[in-house]
Amino acid sequence: MSRSPKYFFGLVLLASFLLTACGGGSTGATGKLNLNITDAPIDKAAEVVVAFSGLSIKPADGPAFDINFEDSNGNPEIKYIDLLSLQGANSLNILDDYTLPAGHYNWIRLHVISSKNTTDSYIVIEQGGMMYPLYVPSGDETGLKLNRGFTILADRTATFTIDFDLRKSVVEPANPSTAYKLKPTLRIVENQNAGNIVGTIGNITLNDASCTGTDYAVYAFSGAGVMPDDMDGIDPDPVSSSLLTDTFSYGIGFLEQGDYTLAFTCQAADDLEDSSESISFIGAKTVTVVAGQTITEDFD
Repeated sequence: MSRSPKYFFGLVLLASFLLTACGGGSTGATGKLNLNITDAPIDKAAEVVVAFSGLSIKPADGPAFDINFEDSNGNPEIKYIDLLSLQGANSLNILDDYTLPAGHYNWIRLHVISSKNTTDSYIVIEQGGMMYPLYVPSGDETGLKLNRGFTILADRTATFTIDFDLRKSVVEPANPSTAYKLKPTLRIVENQNAGNIVGTIGNITLNDASCTGTDYAVYAFSGAGVMPDDMDGIDPDPVSSSLLTDTFSYGIGFLEQGDYTLAFTCQAADDLEDSSESISFIGAKTVTVVAGQTITEDFD
């Protein structure tokens, strides 16, 4: 398997924090930053491995600077992370208690190694176990930009989690023997403001007349009483989703506190990103996420 870097692209991610009176701006004051990664799953894949080499951070009042990942001996390190192993409330730390000057920052940019011609980043298809390169189109090399910043407070630690929504991000090629496209769709959440939802799907729901497929998933939409819709890039689009486990349970992690509409579907594999499909949803209900808590919400 090739591990030769071909090019880097930036996934520009921005987290929102409130600037308080004890916040940045004090000369010499510092705070700490923790950065984690999690994933909303994808159908038909056994592995989705992305190669991370570091990140860049842009202070509001200065030029961006790079942080390169290193091993315990101080040597450059590439983190090969299987995002499919980080579902629900699971996450992986990629930056631990990194000291930064207190103050406001405009963006964070993850450095990822990918190419059409190598398997630095790659996907393994569940049926047949074939491996294909996973690459970012040249037009997306600058990454995903959100018009929000974040603040490092003096003598505080800021921890937030980036969620790769793989069901929206991975684009299957027209020619099945070629590389898959990674069109990053990410959201970022401050951990202290986030909670989780878990639950099970019962026989009554699975035997509903609208349940005409066997590709099961639970979608979460931001807000109460939302009419569920497919993933087509038009509101309402799901904030996140969860495929079912073998025990017909689900888990959606790192949701900002507030109201969400949950809905179950048996046709998840038919829901293609950036196109409109007629997807049937069952049992839509409103759930309130509370920061630091795991809410149980069963269907039936």
